[in-house]
Amino acid sequence: MSIKVEKISKSFGTFKALDDVSLTIPTNKLVALLGPSGSGKTTLLRIIAGLEIPDEGNGAIYFNDQDVVNRQVTDRQVGFVFQHYALFRHMTVFENIAFGLKVKPKNVRPSKKEINQRVDELLNLIQLDGLASRYPNQLSGGQRQRVALARALAVEPKVLLLDEPFGALDAQVRLELRRWLRRLHEEINVTSVFVTHDQEEALEVADYVVVMSHGKIEQIGTPEDVFHRPETEFVMNFIGQVNQFHGRVEQGKGVFGKLIVDNNEIVGTENANARLFVRPHEIRVTSKPTGNQEAPVTVTHIHLAGPRVRLELLDDENKILQVDMSHDDFIKTQLEKHGKAYVSLQKSKIFISDKE
Repeated sequence: MSIKVEKISKSFGTFKALDDVSLTIPTNKLVALLGPSGSGKTTLLRIIAGLEIPDEGNGAIYFNDQDVVNRQVTDRQVGFVFQHYALFRHMTVFENIAFGLKVKPKNVRPSKKEINQRVDELLNLIQLDGLASRYPNQLSGGQRQRVALARALAVEPKVLLLDEPFGALDAQVRLELRRWLRRLHEEINVTSVFVTHDQEEALEVADYVVVMSHGKIEQIGTPEDVFHRPETEFVMNFIGQVNQFHGRVEQGKGVFGKLIVDNNEIVGTENANARLFVRPHEIRVTSKPTGNQEAPVTVTHIHLAGPRVRLELLDDENKILQVDMSHDDFIKTQLEKHGKAYVSLQKSKIFISDKE
């Protein structure tokens, strides 16, 4: 089932949580709503679910071709997974998963045999066979979240909505569960939308990422698009680490201290103030000058733990630069702490803006 949101706004008193938001979520795709606190992502998810109502007379929400904006949450055929599980503590795992099936109207309620069979299938799907008789307080956080997901799937929703599903879990469990969610989605193949403020989570799990800020959508694209081809300064700054330089556009070139950028990615009019954004892995570092429009820096910190070497550099204007490089490249450069180095830019990897 596809989801289409058209011109949705939502205010809470004087605070505008959503401001004329529109987007389309393709059938059977896993989409992340990504943004900082207060960006509107959870409000948008709750409006899609029917848990919140958009401002009166404002916009539409289509499931396939049917407008559901005035439908109750019980009539939208959505499954909702909360951050803090929301399991019934007095019920076993089996009873929690079966709950949605047992409370269906009598004329559409499955038989006891069918309910048992459906719960067994879901226990197998979430890899918790043998734990049907346990209570939530006898499970780990990761197991409880999987039970919550199974409960949402039990009623065979057309749309699966997840609000920060792994936010209450520790880092290692989050890592395991997001990989599991990706595999699960490929198996169940249901249109799914999840809210997260964790950019790594969104980039790893989602088919498409919707980046939000101050109630508006900044960019919609694949993880590769939003990381490598950001459309706005906010996306460039929010997704991944970034180094920022201030300068001017002069004679068709971006001049940022001793760094000069001369290519058709420059945006702006002559003599306009400009900002240059470069990711840490897109800066080249050498221990000796090569004459390639480089700027001298001092190595102030070398972090060797992890898959890549992280450098902290200080330029002659006392600006701190963050640089990532492979261990092999680091060995070749023979850089030392407090030693001199030279940085240059990969021109095809920059983002320049003249916006104030």
